[in-house]
Amino acid sequence: MKPLLLLSALVATATPVTAAEEPWWLQPQRLLQTNLREIDARMDVSAYVAAVKDSGANVVLFNTGGIVANYPTDLPFHFRNPHLQGDFAGEVVRRMHQEGIRVLARFDFSKVNEQIAAAHPEWQSRDRAGKPYPPYNGQVPTCLNSWYQQEGMLQVLGEVIARYPVDGVFFNMIGYPRSDYSGRALGICQCDNCKARFRERHQLELPADNRADPAVLRAYADFTERTTSEQFQKVNAFIKGKNPGIFICTYTAAGVDVIRKESNTALPTWRYEESYRTRLFLLDHPGKQLANAAVHFPHYSHRHTSVAPGLTRQRLFNTMVSGGWLDFYCIGPFHAQEDRLGLDDVRDIFRFHAAHERFLGASIPVADVAIAVDQARNTDELRGLIRILSQAHLSYDLADLATSDLAKIPALIVPLATPLTPAAAAKLDAYVRAGGRLLLTGGPVPSELTSLGLKPAPVAIPAAQGTYLRLRPEDKIRLADPLFDQLDLVMLDGDLWTADLPASAERLLRFIPPAMFGPPEKCYYTTVSDTPALYVNSAGRGTVAWFPWQLGTHFEKHGHAGHAALLVGALDSLLKLERRVRLTAPAMVELNHRADPAGKFEWVSLYNHSGEMDKFLGAPVPIRDLRLTLTTVAPIKSARLLRSGQALPLTAGPGGTFTCTVPELGPFDIVLFQ
Repeated sequence: MKPLLLLSALVATATPVTAAEEPWWLQPQRLLQTNLREIDARMDVSAYVAAVKDSGANVVLFNTGGIVANYPTDLPFHFRNPHLQGDFAGEVVRRMHQEGIRVLARFDFSKVNEQIAAAHPEWQSRDRAGKPYPPYNGQVPTCLNSWYQQEGMLQVLGEVIARYPVDGVFFNMIGYPRSDYSGRALGICQCDNCKARFRERHQLELPADNRADPAVLRAYADFTERTTSEQFQKVNAFIKGKNPGIFICTYTAAGVDVIRKESNTALPTWRYEESYRTRLFLLDHPGKQLANAAVHFPHYSHRHTSVAPGLTRQRLFNTMVSGGWLDFYCIGPFHAQEDRLGLDDVRDIFRFHAAHERFLGASIPVADVAIAVDQARNTDELRGLIRILSQAHLSYDLADLATSDLAKIPALIVPLATPLTPAAAAKLDAYVRAGGRLLLTGGPVPSELTSLGLKPAPVAIPAAQGTYLRLRPEDKIRLADPLFDQLDLVMLDGDLWTADLPASAERLLRFIPPAMFGPPEKCYYTTVSDTPALYVNSAGRGTVAWFPWQLGTHFEKHGHAGHAALLVGALDSLLKLERRVRLTAPAMVELNHRADPAGKFEWVSLYNHSGEMDKFLGAPVPIRDLRLTLTTVAPIKSARLLRSGQALPLTAGPGGTFTCTVPELGPFDIVLFQ
C-alpha cells in the first residue's frame, strides 16, 4: 500500500469510540507516584495536594495499605501506621478529588510487619532449610500461596473500597520476589503452601534451588507465572464486582488494566528504550495501557537523590509521544524532595501534555516503516535497525506477523533470527503481491517465501575474520546514496547466507572472502567473489529485498555509516518507499509521526538528543533551521509548534507535499499540522 493512502485507510477502518464506551484509563494519563514513607502521614496535606496539582499530574499514586495502613483499619492483621493522625487516606482522597485528581491506591502485600508475622508463621516465605527469612527493616516476606495474600489482601481491599472512592489500585512487589532490597537472594520459597500447590499442579516435588533438574525448573517457572496470573484474575473479579470503574495496575498482564514497567537505571541504557518499550507494549497488549515509570533515583540504596534531569526528560517525552502514560516516581512527597534536579522537567512535560491532551491522547501511529518483532525482539539486530531508522529520520512502528494488518504498512522490515513459519511466509507473500515493500535481514529465509524465489533453501558461509562486502559502481547507482562516493567496501562481521534466485532477480554487492590482516605488509585481499550480499525480486505488485546477513547487528556493534546507508538506500531506492515525512536535521534528532484517527490533524514530534556525552546527560544544544516536509491525503491549513504556539509558514510542493522550517529546537517540540 502506498504511504499516501495509509492515513485514509486507517481512518476508514477506525471505529469511533465514545467516552462512555472507552474507560478513561485507556487514554494516556499523567501519573505522579509519590511513594510515601510512614513518617509522611504527619505532613501538610494541603501542601502535598497543591504540589501534585502544580506538577500537572491528573493521577496520584498514594500509599494506602499492605505493609503500612495509612488509614484507621479495623483489620487485626493490617499494620496501622504508628504516625497516623486521623484518617490520612480519607483526607487525601477527598482533597485530590476536589482538585480533579484521581487517586491510585498503592498496596504491597509481599511483606508483613514482624509483630504480625510472629503470630502467623504459616504466612511467611521460607528458605531452603524451611526457616522463615529474617525481618528486613521490621518486615517479613509473605508467600503468594499463603492465606494472607490469597484471602487477607481481599479483606484489606474490600475495607478500602468500601470506605474510599479510589479510582484505581496498584500492587507492588507481586508474585515470587527472589531478592531483598539489598540484593540478597531469597531463593525458591519452601513453605508448605508452595510445596502442596506445586505437587498438586505438576505431580512433582518443589525444587530446592536453581540447581534442580531443568524439567522441574521449567515446571516451576510455569507454576509461578500461572499462580500469579490466577491471583490477579481473582483480584480483578473481586474489585470489579464491587466497582467496575476502578482500574487495576501492576507488573503483570492478567486481570490488569494498566501494566506497570519502570525505567530505573542510573544511566541511560539505550536512548531509544522508552520509544521501543512503549510501542512494543501497545502492540502486545491491545486494550490495555502502559504506565512506564521514570524513576527519580538511581538505585534502591540512594533513593533520595536523582538521576540526570536529561534522562528523566528523555524517558517521559518518548513514552508520551509513543502513546503511553506519563509516569514519574519519587520517594516521599513531590514538594519535599531534597534533590530537586529534574523536577522542573517533570512539570514541564506534564504541563505540556495537559495543555495539548486533545492532540497527544487521541492519536494513532502513522509510520512509513514497520519492523516485525516476532523473531528478534530485544536483540542487537532489532536495536541496530531501530537506531538506523531513527538517525535517518524514518518514522517507524512495530508489527507482529501473526496479529498486525500488513496491508496498512507501506514498508515492512523482517529481521530473521530463526526461519519464518509457513504461515508467516504465506502472509508475507500475500503482502508483497498486493503491493507491499518487504525487506529481510539475516537468515535463513525458507523456500516457502515464494515472492523471493529461493531455490533451494539458503546455506550459510560461516563468519570469518577479514571478510568484506564490495560496492561495485552498479551497486552505488542502484542504492543512490552520496556516501558511496567515498566508500567501496564495508566490513562483514558474521554469517552470510547464499541462495539461488530466478534470473529476473537482482544480485547486488559482492562477498570478499577472508583477507590477510597482518602484518601491515600483508594487509590486502586478492579475490572478490561472485557471491551476492543483497538480493531484490519483484512479485505481483510488490518488491522484496534481502540482506542475507545481520545488517542491524553490524550497525549496533560498529556504528559504521556504510551499513546504515545500505539499509536506507534499499528502502528508498530499491523498494521505492514514498516517505510521508522527511526531516532535514542532525541524526541526534528523533522523530515520531502520529495522527488523528478522524483525519483532523497530524503531528511530528522532535526530540533533541544532543548534550549526551559518554555517561553524562547535559543540557541539549539548540538546533536551528530544521526543515520538515509532510505528504498528506488532504491539504494542510496550518502548522504550528506546540511548545511556543508559533505558527510555521507552509510551502506547498508537488504530490501533496507541504514544507515548513522549525527555526530552533530546544529539548523537544511537536509540530502540529491541521
